[in-house]
Amino acid sequence: MEGINISYFMNGAAFMFFGYVSFRLLTHKPRSRIQSILGLTLAFWALLEFKDILLYFPSLKTEQLVNSLLFIDGWAVAACSFYLLELTAPGWLNWKKIFLLFSPYLIFTIVYLCTFYAPIFPFYFGFILLYSAVIVLIVTFAARRYQRYIRNNYSYSEHIDVAWLKKATLILAICLVTWVYTSMNITGWGDTIYYISSVVLWFVIIHYSAYQISIPMPNNLKGNLLAKEPVEENGTSGTEQDNGSYYAFREELLKAMEEQQLYLNPKLTISDVANAIGTNRTYLSSYFNNKLNITFYDYINNLRIEKAGKQLLTTYPYTMNIDEIAERSGFNSTSTFRRAFLKNTGMTPLQYRKSIQK
Repeated sequence: MEGINISYFMNGAAFMFFGYVSFRLLTHKPRSRIQSILGLTLAFWALLEFKDILLYFPSLKTEQLVNSLLFIDGWAVAACSFYLLELTAPGWLNWKKIFLLFSPYLIFTIVYLCTFYAPIFPFYFGFILLYSAVIVLIVTFAARRYQRYIRNNYSYSEHIDVAWLKKATLILAICLVTWVYTSMNITGWGDTIYYISSVVLWFVIIHYSAYQISIPMPNNLKGNLLAKEPVEENGTSGTEQDNGSYYAFREELLKAMEEQQLYLNPKLTISDVANAIGTNRTYLSSYFNNKLNITFYDYINNLRIEKAGKQLLTTYPYTMNIDEIAERSGFNSTSTFRRAFLKNTGMTPLQYRKSIQK
């Protein structure tokens, strides 16, 4: 009885959590496309939690109604996949693709409502697990491609990268397995664990993605989730041989970095650099990846550390704090500065400062 009472409480808490956050997201103006999709997804989860509350009334809790609502519960997996696909492949999702992804869930539900054939449950749960596994694989691939695209074109990652999805994947797996188990073995404590895991899952997602900024992808990447690399506008793949003229801009690049200190721009993109030195973004990206074997992101952040971070730490060993040094070095956040500094030097900024003082 105690486990059931706790599950009742967690059900109500989950409903209020999803309802409140979805309301805040959907009424916030201006809001981005990804924020709208997140808000709609959470609103749908709020409705799922609300229908569970209806089952607390004995007169409504019939076997057929419980089983029917379990089929509707499975729709949450599809709703979650919509958000993850849009997050890792901005612009890919549309109403036609939503219908195609959702139609199997709708077919299973309609078949059950027309027949009330209970043995269909194992097939439905099996489909959900298979669907989830495929979506996780696709999202994992798309996230890596998206991260690679960001690092090849942007010098910053705050609010645009999706590395945090790794943290959410484990919680998502726990939430899904718990739901399947509690659907087949209904217990108060099992329901409680499911409600807690679902709230934790979406709390993590909301924490990292409420202010997520979607980066527009090239058309070929937007249309094909399994495309490995973008085809640049002029059709160049970036594999041409360095024949002396292909990378003729290299001196202009070094000059721009030394004299104009472009790396101090915290929102610097590869297009900005290409325009500054009078070359094509494709050629410049090829130079970084094929000639220097480094991404644009690492190239610029290494310059920020070498040209600004180290000098500021040396020049102002006592009077300037790490936050100010990070800002004056061109970083959007102190945490990114610390990670880049550790990767570049093998030590943290504080350790480097102490080594200088010694």
